[in-house]
Amino acid sequence: MTGRGATPETILSLFAARGDKFDARNLSTTAHRVAKFRGRNRDVRRDRRAMALADTCQRCIHKFHPQQLANTAWAFATARIEAPRLFVAIAGAVPSRLGEFDPQALANTAWAFATARIEAPQLFVAIAGAVPSRLGEFKPQELANTAWAFATAGIKAPKLFTAIAGAASSRLGEFNPQDLANTAWAFATAGIEAPQLLAAIAGMVPSRLREFNPQNLANTAWAFATAGIDAPRLFVAITGAAPSRLGEFNSQALATTAWAFATAGIEAPQLFAAIAGAVPSRLGEFDPQALANTSWAFATARIEAPQLFVAIAGAVPSRLGEFKPQELANTAWVFATAGIKAPKLFTAIAGAAPSRLGEFNPQDLANTAWAFATAGIEAPQLFAAIAGTVPSRLCEFNPQNLANTAWAFATAGIEAPHLYAGIAGAAPSRLEEFNPQELANTAWAFATAGIEAPQLFAAIAGAVPSRLREFNPQNLANMAWAFATAGIKAPKLFVAIAGAAPSRLGEFNPQALANTAWAFATAGIEAPQLFAAIAGTVPSRLREFNPQNLANTAWAFATAGIDAPRLFVAIAGAAPSRLGEFNSQALANTAWAFATAGMEAPQLFAAIAGAVPSRLGEFDPQALANTSWAFATARIEAPQLFVAIAGAVPSRLGEFKPQELANTAWAFATARIEAPQLFVAIAGAVPSRLGEFNPRQLANTAWAFATARIEAPQLFVAIAGAVPSRLGEFNPRQLANTAWAFAKARIKAPQLFAAISRAVPSRLGEFNPQDLANTAWAFATAGIEAPQLFAAIAGAAPSRLGEFNPQELANTAWAFAMASIEAPQLFAAIAGAAPSRLGEFNAQDLANTVWAFAKSGIEAPQLLAAIAGTVPSRLGEFNPQELANAAWAFACVDWNNDPGIFAEIAFLVVADLDTLDDHLLSQLHLASVHFNLEWPDRSWPLSNHQQMLLAAHQCQDPTPSQFQRNVATALDRVGWTHVFEHVTEEGLSLDMAQPDAKRAVEVDGPSHYLERTRIENGPTRFKSRLLRRLGWDVAHIPFFEWGALDGEREQDSYLRARLQIFARTTRA
Repeated sequence: MTGRGATPETILSLFAARGDKFDARNLSTTAHRVAKFRGRNRDVRRDRRAMALADTCQRCIHKFHPQQLANTAWAFATARIEAPRLFVAIAGAVPSRLGEFDPQALANTAWAFATARIEAPQLFVAIAGAVPSRLGEFKPQELANTAWAFATAGIKAPKLFTAIAGAASSRLGEFNPQDLANTAWAFATAGIEAPQLLAAIAGMVPSRLREFNPQNLANTAWAFATAGIDAPRLFVAITGAAPSRLGEFNSQALATTAWAFATAGIEAPQLFAAIAGAVPSRLGEFDPQALANTSWAFATARIEAPQLFVAIAGAVPSRLGEFKPQELANTAWVFATAGIKAPKLFTAIAGAAPSRLGEFNPQDLANTAWAFATAGIEAPQLFAAIAGTVPSRLCEFNPQNLANTAWAFATAGIEAPHLYAGIAGAAPSRLEEFNPQELANTAWAFATAGIEAPQLFAAIAGAVPSRLREFNPQNLANMAWAFATAGIKAPKLFVAIAGAAPSRLGEFNPQALANTAWAFATAGIEAPQLFAAIAGTVPSRLREFNPQNLANTAWAFATAGIDAPRLFVAIAGAAPSRLGEFNSQALANTAWAFATAGMEAPQLFAAIAGAVPSRLGEFDPQALANTSWAFATARIEAPQLFVAIAGAVPSRLGEFKPQELANTAWAFATARIEAPQLFVAIAGAVPSRLGEFNPRQLANTAWAFATARIEAPQLFVAIAGAVPSRLGEFNPRQLANTAWAFAKARIKAPQLFAAISRAVPSRLGEFNPQDLANTAWAFATAGIEAPQLFAAIAGAAPSRLGEFNPQELANTAWAFAMASIEAPQLFAAIAGAAPSRLGEFNAQDLANTVWAFAKSGIEAPQLLAAIAGTVPSRLGEFNPQELANAAWAFACVDWNNDPGIFAEIAFLVVADLDTLDDHLLSQLHLASVHFNLEWPDRSWPLSNHQQMLLAAHQCQDPTPSQFQRNVATALDRVGWTHVFEHVTEEGLSLDMAQPDAKRAVEVDGPSHYLERTRIENGPTRFKSRLLRRLGWDVAHIPFFEWGALDGEREQDSYLRARLQIFARTTRA
């Protein structure tokens, strides 16, 4: 049995023939020799005779002495013969006899049970108790094997490991390479900290690497990487020794070496290159764990090895049935991390994983989801399966698993409400366990997925501020971004971030800088110091910014209303040459930001205007609307851009949201771009969707069509029908703009105006000056009687006139005059406020102001004198309409101090008479009459056009009213003969007149008076004055007096009394 030709076959045959006569020594020896010669001939692990040998040993175990027990255990473990009952018997026999075991027997027994993977806790505890006091007797191999056994069996024996660490350190010179490698491996595997021992091994190994076989090299590297021991000299030495010997490495050694260097973070490009070159041709030798570990190592070390990854991606799919869950998950993780496109591999994993998810641990589930999300692989069935599996197992998930799972589903855009609800419920009570990245990723995921989780966000907001020092810049930025995106109000959190970030901005990458600014702007958080710090940091780093970062930074500062001219100038300088890299959203947002911030950047806008038209197909509706809005707001002339947008939009209006429809219309109206087809398309699209429009969008749409002078009756009717029931939602600006739009478009909408007139008075305290002025202007222009509204405005405005700009002052006065509203306090206040500010008034403001006071018949000598002093030097700014209004107004108020102002106006307007309508020409005619009466000897530039002016004036005469006819009839009754509707040589129309005697009767209806008063308005007074200057005696019959008379008798008596005026003037 001991001869040279002995084999397991001959040994087992001998046992089968004579084994019944074997004693303990013979049985132990037989087992030992079967193990020793196991490499010869065939495998004996399934041999029935080997099973019989195990059974015989078990029955006789009580007869075995310690060495035989150890040798038998060693033999069956070495031969890999499964003999669980024998090992149980040995485990029961050993503890009581450990005192008889020598060191080799102790070490071999532990080694055997660990190798055979037999659980024998009492045995290991007994050995762990017996060994420390005897370590001085142990040889190096026995020390190493004992440590290895306890580590492999997963037995916690800290006192034993501490004792071995102490004993081994001084004897490492006696250790062979395998002992050194196994000892380091054991301590790393057991997670035992032994810095002195491992430092000693690290110092010993480099000089002896030639003695190490590939497995020793790989295991040593693995041990130091796993233990997290900093041993650069050791790794450098292995890096130098391994490449030339890779042909000797088996697949596990190759994978383990790569894994170790990646885990330790050791840069070893030559070693990785050598491994990458060696592996592809040997992939058939690699088991799933080795495949997964190799790819993991290259991904983690960020080594580019495309041929290696392609080879692994090709080899794996057909072998996925052999992969354990962790190997499936890690393989997916690796290819995602390395950014390797391997669709067939991912498809195969997506097909293999769902049916096995019950075997996946939480990290495997999280990593699989993370990998598919990161790689951008659509795998709905896999995600659905994970989403169904995870909620019931959330208690097993650690914070990283929770955060990564949420992140993955959010990134992949997978709807999984039950999953999110589960995470939202599980996370808050465990937030103390979350590290900063996990906190930030969880918040980011819920924000990105649009999941409402107020309790989770509240818990995160409460947990973060005290831990901000642990957060890196990306975590800070992502946290702020998440809360802003989710619309969660967390002022304490934002204040804390605003305090922590400025001093660390040098660590922020461009995306973190941009996202932080974006978040504070979006959340509406005032953080002036933070914005100032970002504004100071960004310009010098703009080369690092990608287009989206540039656009988002500009957007943030514009949205937050932060004055940062240096930042905007820097972006304006950097962006134009890079616009080819900008996507459509970045182009639109950049333009929007500069327009919103009011920053002049002509070269930037010109570059964007040039870049956009050829790329409009890439623009979504929001980008189209924002781009046009930006150019309109910035008042940039870009006709080709607008034409291109106008051509692109109509066919896509079905994609536009209400805000995009409204903004597009607003932009084209503001930019004064004629785009009839676009407006027609918008007018057709809007009415059926008005229920989706918010007040601002309703108001802006109406404003746009009115401003662009587009006739869209059905649209206006639809808006007029939609608005009244929703006025409570409208802010002052929207109320004012809606009224303005309908007035400007001359749309009759009495119910709308009535609703607005009821809504406004109680809210005037919220109206700014422009809103007040526009509202008054709208009702006046539309001719809507709204006495309570005008009274409220007249009461509110005087105390606030210091806030009004010139246009608002002028328009307010114009509106009250046009509506013929008595408002003496308002006019007095305007008359007091305007003179000192006339230098700010433009021509229209000046003309409208003097016209308003004239029309209302308000005496304001200081204001009129100030305007009269200002106008002559600025007449070149006046357009023909303003010139005509100003001439009439000065004539109406009987301005006779200086004929020059009239002459200059007439001189300027004469060339443009054919552009004026009859009303304006009529005003010039009355100014001519005034001038010729006041200064008959002066030359009048319009003298050659008197017939034209006269004809226009006569066209303005109203049709005789019934009131006028009734008075004429009564005059006949009392014997006052007259000419009905007499026109003087000067063109002044008289209701009833005795031309030869220059006597006239004028019936003064409501239009001759301020609204709801008995106060004559300016035009009535003006006409009366002109008639007096022309020598006419006039008896006035006010409508309110005539209407009070009862029957012909009272009327006749009234008229006789009124006609006495002519008798008095005759006597005089």
